[in-house]
Amino acid sequence: MNFLEKLNSFRLKHPIIANLVYIIAVALLVLWGVLLFLDYWTMHGQTSVVPEIKQKSYNEARALLAANGLNIEISDSIYDRSIPPGTVVESWPKAGAVVKGDRQVYVTVTAFAPKQVTISMPLTGNVSSRQAVSYLRGIGITDVRMVYVPSEFPDLVMGAKYGDTPLSVGSVIPITSTVTLEVGNGPAPEETDSTEDSAENIIFDSESDVFE
Repeated sequence: MNFLEKLNSFRLKHPIIANLVYIIAVALLVLWGVLLFLDYWTMHGQTSVVPEIKQKSYNEARALLAANGLNIEISDSIYDRSIPPGTVVESWPKAGAVVKGDRQVYVTVTAFAPKQVTISMPLTGNVSSRQAVSYLRGIGITDVRMVYVPSEFPDLVMGAKYGDTPLSVGSVIPITSTVTLEVGNGPAPEETDSTEDSAENIIFDSESDVFE
């Protein structure tokens, strides 16, 4: 009697035990298959070390991460005039961390373009130069220039421009803009009539001749 005949004979004599053995065998096969799948899915044994990418440009950081089997994703951006646009200022996971291969590394970079600000209050009319400058600096615009023009009242802003574009409520400009304020310096001084001055001088000279 060969092995198969013995197995079949045992199954016929002890059907319950045979079925339990079958169930256990199938469960072990399924468990083994699941472990193999998880091992492949999580790329067990394939790890990478996150390189140092702070203070590098976005393109340099992306290339360096790719060389280590990692991906890059921008999670946030900040505006900083002292740092070139697109520079990595923070990363997570940190440099030196051991992670699974093909993982995302999230970075914070300096903004590629200057921040935009919206003018939300009138800059002209019954607005003093001090009020206008204070408001502009409050929203982040520090390059403010003033030119003085004749006006009925001194120190009032008569006009505000970004380049050749007049600024009004709702205007959107880069935070790096140079804003020019046209500030009134009061009425222009009246010109003296040169003819009258000459006549007065002639009269005065004549009177001097008489007294002599």
